Amino acid sequence: MRHFLIFLLLLPFALLTPLLVEGQVLQQMPVAGQDTTLAAQDSVTLSAPKGDIATTIKYSARDSIRFEVDRKVVHLYGDAKINYGTMSLAAAYIEIDYETNMLSALAQTDSTGKEIGVPLFTDGGETYAAKKIAYNYKSRRGRISEVVTQQGEGYIHAEVVKRNENNEFFGLHSRYTTCNLEHPHFYIGSQKFKVIPNDKVMSGPFNLVIGDIPTPLGFLFGLFPTPKAQKRASGIQVPSFGENTRGFYLQDLGYYFAWNDYIGTLVTADIYSLGGYNLDAKTDYVNRYSYRGSFGFQYNYLKNDEADIAFRSTNINPLPPTQRSFWIDWSHTPVQKPGRGRFSANVRAGTPGHQRVNYNGTANYLAAQFNSSISYQKTIPNSPFSYTINARQAQSNSPRAQTNVRGEGQSTAPGAGSMSFVLPDISLSMTTVSLYELFSKAPATGAWYENFTIGYNVRARNEITNYLPARSFPGLNNDNIIGETAADTIPLNFSNLQKLWESGKRQADHSLSIGLGNYKVFRFFNFSPSVSYSETWLDEKYSFRFDPDSQKVKIDTTNFGRVYQYAAGASLSTTIYGTAYIKGKKVEAIRHLIRPSISYNYRPDFGDARFGFYQDVLVGAEPTTNLPLYRTLPRFRSGVPGSSLSSAMGFSIDNNIEMKVRAKTDTAATKFEKVTLINNLRLSSGYDFAADSFKLAPIRLTMNTRLFKVVDVTLASSFDPYRIGADDAGIVRRLDEYYFDITKLRLARVTNANLNLRTNLNPAARKSETTSPTNLPALQQDMDPLLPDYVDFKIPWTLSLDYTLSYNRNLERTVVNRITVIKEASKINQTFGINGTLGITEKWQVSYNAQYDFVNQNIAHANVNIHRDLHCWDMSIGWVPFGIMRGYNVTINARSALLRDLKLTKRSRGSGLYR
Repeated sequence: MRHFLIFLLLLPFALLTPLLVEGQVLQQMPVAGQDTTLAAQDSVTLSAPKGDIATTIKYSARDSIRFEVDRKVVHLYGDAKINYGTMSLAAAYIEIDYETNMLSALAQTDSTGKEIGVPLFTDGGETYAAKKIAYNYKSRRGRISEVVTQQGEGYIHAEVVKRNENNEFFGLHSRYTTCNLEHPHFYIGSQKFKVIPNDKVMSGPFNLVIGDIPTPLGFLFGLFPTPKAQKRASGIQVPSFGENTRGFYLQDLGYYFAWNDYIGTLVTADIYSLGGYNLDAKTDYVNRYSYRGSFGFQYNYLKNDEADIAFRSTNINPLPPTQRSFWIDWSHTPVQKPGRGRFSANVRAGTPGHQRVNYNGTANYLAAQFNSSISYQKTIPNSPFSYTINARQAQSNSPRAQTNVRGEGQSTAPGAGSMSFVLPDISLSMTTVSLYELFSKAPATGAWYENFTIGYNVRARNEITNYLPARSFPGLNNDNIIGETAADTIPLNFSNLQKLWESGKRQADHSLSIGLGNYKVFRFFNFSPSVSYSETWLDEKYSFRFDPDSQKVKIDTTNFGRVYQYAAGASLSTTIYGTAYIKGKKVEAIRHLIRPSISYNYRPDFGDARFGFYQDVLVGAEPTTNLPLYRTLPRFRSGVPGSSLSSAMGFSIDNNIEMKVRAKTDTAATKFEKVTLINNLRLSSGYDFAADSFKLAPIRLTMNTRLFKVVDVTLASSFDPYRIGADDAGIVRRLDEYYFDITKLRLARVTNANLNLRTNLNPAARKSETTSPTNLPALQQDMDPLLPDYVDFKIPWTLSLDYTLSYNRNLERTVVNRITVIKEASKINQTFGINGTLGITEKWQVSYNAQYDFVNQNIAHANVNIHRDLHCWDMSIGWVPFGIMRGYNVTINARSALLRDLKLTKRSRGSGLYR
């Protein structure tokens, strides 16, 4: 009898062995056919016999497990779970039929009629949520009813889905969407479809349904790629179409080449019916833990017949004429590694005016110039030396001035297509080291001479520019006596390479600095003496001679020149603290910090003939008729030291004022906080004892602070201590007479002043200025430049104000009837800027940016952007109301990058004119 009872207890496990190798079983073994409630859970592991089971199976249920031995069926109730290899199944109810190798799962309803425990099936990273699941774990085939599954960024809804052994599944009455809601806002409906996981979704005839309203948009078949997130794939980029002043267009027609996992290239083209086109190729590359970068090339052919005709007839061209342009963008960023060199690149170069003709962002359109650089840096191990190799380029953002049919109108002003190159720029630096440690191995004893230090730097560069400034050398009658005076711009082409090389300059700069230590004197003062030496090697050295026959100065050039200079100086500084205790209800004390500093520098007169850096030229055909007139000319075009003795003293005073107040949150009035009244107020000037006149240098006053923790204030001003007046000849000029007059309360004459007030009125925005937003919608990466890069809905509103006031006062020279008139003139510039955002609702966001010029009484630049979060869609409106780029752009697009071509765009004249 005892053996028979043991046999009955082990019979269910003997029958379930092919399926349930390791399971969660009852603490007390159930009797076949009897319901049992789980009082506790235990774990049992049984050996798996050879057969169809490839791995262990785990199962559990929160409520109960019922065995039907005669039917070979197991019922799991309440949070039922089964794990078998990569497959898992969870539902309110699961049935295991080990006779047919079938798993069935259903949801249940609670007392309120709500469905609970919806079956969730996972296999190999694929997840399916459905009302009913039937799966054969041996053949790996299944049938799923009312299923929702995710493939890549998309979701598939279907009434019935069948899955085969190849992990492919087929659906009936399906809906494909990127909306993650149970009832999606839009979907692509099809009667039948086939899904190959991590590859593609194929469908029969389909159409687009928006808001449950069928649209006629569709096709006879559909193909939607669903690659793995880490897998790159080549493919066609579908273009957008529309109309603007360049005609009907197809934009962003292209192909993406996924060369491998580290590099990919996107080639796109824009085609316009009136004859223009754009070509764009961009390559992104990355090598993890080493570097990353991108390289882009753009070529644009702008055909604008209307502008050409208007220019020929009126000689005025408000719009860009027909032209070809190109642009290169290259960014390379390495990962810094100790002991290794660092190569980096940031190149933004191309045809002048390209960024204005082809509008691609406010920052690029308003930029005065673009700078490019390529550099390699390395520190030599176990030495104080490091070297850097640079190549730099700078160009203006203004397009070249156009010449009319008569050959008139060519501009030679700097900025009209001017470029400069530094190819290459090589420097070798030695960090400051102690002279004692450099020449002695003995331990330091603390002697004063052990504080001496030395530093060295050499820099060699080749500078080339296509802009030649005008040269001027006034003679007796103020007429130029050295060649042409007009500036010139050399066209950049291969035929002008020699002329460009000759216009450039080559030089090498050496600098040697010797620190003589830092010493305490009179207990409270810091004394720091120093000496310096620098030398420059140049590729040209000039010799001047006056030719009486031509009344011109002739210039002879040699191929090498050497310029050097040396100086010595010392500085004395200290710090003074002062505190006034108020002991008021709110203010506890006021602290004033003063840092006075005085310095002295001496430099010889390098204009002396013994140095040979300058040459005196006798001007005049008949020097005996009049007194001889000498002009001192530098014999080098750069690096020449001053031609006078310098024995100058400089002084400055820095002030910082803080206030100690009681914290507002402190009820006991025992905690204090610091409030800055003046962050830094600096007064500086100098006095040159060796100067013949104007010994006192201009007085400079700068200040910056923050008022009420909201307003940032920056002030910079300059004062001239000398007055303006007429000399003995009646010419208005700067006189060597002090402007100071205590009886008239005059201290110094203001020459320029700049005041800037800036505030951000939203506290939440100020806090988020240094943090990256975390709840931004996933805007597609090829958004129009009129639209914002991202929208932060977390902050309901932001408002930033910027006010700038500048004042300049100088001598203005005008010529009236060949008579030069000099008078003192002043100029005031005043601008006000405003930008911010306004969250009208949780889904509506408006951003704005504008700047008003009070002097010219116009709006310099303005734009308004409106963004609407449509959950799985985005709507963006960009509007530029003023300027040559005025216009608007309306875009409605699916948010998912998978359906990036599912969008509607409307551009007006301005925003679509050059794109």
